[in-house]
Amino acid sequence: MILNANLRSRAVIAAVAAAALALCLQPVRAQKNAKAAIKAEDVVERAIFAYGTRAALYTIQANGILRGLIKFVTPEGVREGRTVTKFIRKAKLSEDLMLLDLDLPGTKYMIGFDGEKMWTVNNGVAEEPSAETVAAFRRAHEHSYEALLRYKENDGKLEYFGTKQFGPNNELDLVELTLPGDVKTRYEISRRTGRVIYLDYEEKLVPDAPPVKYRLYFKDFRYIQNSLVPYEVLVYRDGEVVEERKLVEVAYSVRLESDAFKVENANKPADSTDRP
Repeated sequence: MILNANLRSRAVIAAVAAAALALCLQPVRAQKNAKAAIKAEDVVERAIFAYGTRAALYTIQANGILRGLIKFVTPEGVREGRTVTKFIRKAKLSEDLMLLDLDLPGTKYMIGFDGEKMWTVNNGVAEEPSAETVAAFRRAHEHSYEALLRYKENDGKLEYFGTKQFGPNNELDLVELTLPGDVKTRYEISRRTGRVIYLDYEEKLVPDAPPVKYRLYFKDFRYIQNSLVPYEVLVYRDGEVVEERKLVEVAYSVRLESDAFKVENANKPADSTDRP
């Protein structure tokens, strides 16, 4: 009888312990199930719709001219200037025609891609860009919020990494995009609005040094020609602000010829064919 009582007591203790363990595991299982219930593709497709739909990316925003102000924060001090960005969007990110005109005190620098090669012009003199310059220009394009909106056309892979709190009444969905070549960017997307608020990526600039961590913060969103555009961007490098960008004029679907992206036309004044 004593033996049977001991066995029954152990069985009760085991049952209670099992129930307690199950209760402890419920929050963990709930989190895993909640994460599994959200698909990265659904989050990003909602973002694409918020920015104006995929069709708008290839019609309204097929080409454009963006004029802005820029501020570089360096150990030597702050440098401020103006930028003009021109682009013609192609099927793939790597095929996009791009031109950046940077005007700083004492420096006028241009870098462009004409569909075949990349070139630079420094204070009116054409130069062969270094490998580091080419890589940096490409990185800026591949690690952009537009790259996320064009993930499907560029064979990108998406992965969902959960959520984080953003203010009292909003959450950010964390999605990582991997483009061909193992180019990874982590995006933080507002669950309430579908807007990309932050993006993060790392770059190993020196082989034996730790990777440099970049973080972009997007704000002051405005609707331009039925497309959502962040007018202000803060760029962080290893936690410190190194760059501030502010748009002052945005125009899509302009008359913009592919010849404008060739180096031989870099020093020609803008005319009516590439003005908004």
